[in-house]
Amino acid sequence: MEKFRAGQISLVTDDAWIFAQFARNLANGFGFSYNPGEPVPGFSSALWVVLSAIGYKLTGQFVLPMKLTGILAGLGTIAVGLKIAQQLQTTDESEIAGWAVALSPLLVTASLSGMETSLWVFSVMLGFWWHIRFLAQPSPQWLLEGFIWGMATLTRPESLAFFALLALHKLLMHRQRSLLLLIGMTFLVALLISPWVAFNFKHTGTPFPATYLAKAKFPQVHSSALVTISVGIALFIFWLGINPTAFLAFVEAVKRKCNERDWQSLFLLAVPFMFTTIRCVVHRFAHTSIYFTRYHLPASILALVFGSVWSKRWRKLPLWVIGSIPGLIWVNEHGWMVQNTTHMQVHIGKWLAQNTPPNALIATNDIGAIAFFSERRIIDTCGLVTPEILPFAYNRQGTGIFGANEEGVWEFLRRRKVDYIVIFPNWYPRLSRRPELKPIYRVKLAHNVICGGDEMVVYHVKWESEGDEAGR
Repeated sequence: MEKFRAGQISLVTDDAWIFAQFARNLANGFGFSYNPGEPVPGFSSALWVVLSAIGYKLTGQFVLPMKLTGILAGLGTIAVGLKIAQQLQTTDESEIAGWAVALSPLLVTASLSGMETSLWVFSVMLGFWWHIRFLAQPSPQWLLEGFIWGMATLTRPESLAFFALLALHKLLMHRQRSLLLLIGMTFLVALLISPWVAFNFKHTGTPFPATYLAKAKFPQVHSSALVTISVGIALFIFWLGINPTAFLAFVEAVKRKCNERDWQSLFLLAVPFMFTTIRCVVHRFAHTSIYFTRYHLPASILALVFGSVWSKRWRKLPLWVIGSIPGLIWVNEHGWMVQNTTHMQVHIGKWLAQNTPPNALIATNDIGAIAFFSERRIIDTCGLVTPEILPFAYNRQGTGIFGANEEGVWEFLRRRKVDYIVIFPNWYPRLSRRPELKPIYRVKLAHNVICGGDEMVVYHVKWESEGDEAGR
């Protein structure tokens, strides 16, 4: 589908090219930097950056090794899903869980995306398998689970939510007998992630990467618990409902375990939607686009496995094959996403490389392919790799994307004296109409499924004093 829609095999979203940018700089000796030599925690997966850099060192390219790593992680997810099923039941029907995972189109497309998603799902599933396998009695094996969750957290920080929920599960089941081992697990997780946390503190002043500071809303959590829980449940149903068989199997599993008063199993069934709710608490907006499946995929795959194990009427392979058919629409969307990214951000990045001076300073709201292919110094108007813009962009509610203060963004860009601005005009309606901006190139998509706007425009900026370089 990628080849059919985009004419080539490539990375699915602009975010995947952000990882490629960081990985290239890491492999070339510039450390964890976005602009070479300027360290910044502008990525949510430290482990994926490292693996992508290794792949680049070994092959000299990014697309193939990033896709192959994702495919291997996807295959590992299938294997671990089967292991979880075998641990939860002894019948031969446990193999249906492996088929259910394999038939998930969202996992297939995630494995081919060039993102960390399938590696994250694999690590979360591995942690759950280890949790279930050694849950009956407190065991030193729990310490290895701490190592697994530490690596999962380096894949995506949200893994800490899964770790906390499963630690609570252990505590409720074993009480004081589990305390020492839980402390040991927590210590191992903290030890593994401490270098990354220290790196974040050094460059953002918080334990969080700049990507979280740009997207989260920690100081502004004001939604009521009822609203947040309702949105979390709705999103969980939305993503699981892409596969009708998975949804029906999960509902039947919940009903069955309620009738059996199996509180331990009900806790595991509740974990996926509790995780979805936690994400709703800290994020600026609800994830209702296919673009955001990666944030919820572990929850969906876990629910799918639990449903295939604990339901009785949904243990036949043909039913899971039929249930996966609606998800094939996402395979088509995957092709369009590659087409959009290739024809817009990749194309503009190559255009900038050919039509701007090598020392040009470019501000843009999409920081992946534009930086990777242009090889120009970039300022991120959204703050993912330029966290110093955040006090300007979100000091008060504005008219820009996600409530950004356009005047604040402009003030920051004025101080830095950027040479070009590359943005979606619909993201910054007032900024794009400023008289200092002259549009010199534009790309418009006929069928847009992933980009923030149908049109992206390159503006040349003419400052009042062209010789004033203060702020560079």
